[in-house]
Amino acid sequence: MEEAPTGTSRRSSTLTAGVVAALLLALGVALSIMWGVRDAGDDLTSKALTTNNGDPLISDTQRHEAVAVAEQFCLRMDGVDGSDPDGYVKKVSELLTTKQKTKFTQEFADFQKLGVDKKLKGTGTILASGVSDIDPDSATVLVAHDSSVVAETGTTQRHYRWSVSLRKVDGHWLVDDFTQVS
Repeated sequence: MEEAPTGTSRRSSTLTAGVVAALLLALGVALSIMWGVRDAGDDLTSKALTTNNGDPLISDTQRHEAVAVAEQFCLRMDGVDGSDPDGYVKKVSELLTTKQKTKFTQEFADFQKLGVDKKLKGTGTILASGVSDIDPDSATVLVAHDSSVVAETGTTQRHYRWSVSLRKVDGHWLVDDFTQVS
């Protein structure tokens, strides 16, 4: 014959049952939340992520890429070389949209008509840069850079602050325009 459980073992079994029930309830809640999140985000990789106000979420990589192109553009613009004007135009043009390439090529051709010192040599230094505005296919980057140009007539130092507008073309950031800012 079995003995009736004592009061202590009854409390112990009730406590154990309660703990098991609480764990099962917590597991059920956790699984429900996970399934709900998974269902809501099934196409997470194919949907654009957005901020709280609905703007697209831009990755740090995209920001860095936009800044790198803007900085490289400024350095190439500063790197004028009177002994190789075609090479200079080619290097700068590699970073330009079709619209800006046409504008730059025409403006540089007008500059060459004035006569370019064959010993003209420029260098640039980036002081600071940062994204002012960005979305998936356009960005504005502010770049502070200094330029030093050496010619037969002497050396000229310039301190530039440019707002560089970029467009994404075939997955690559290209300069679409730039303006001097104070």
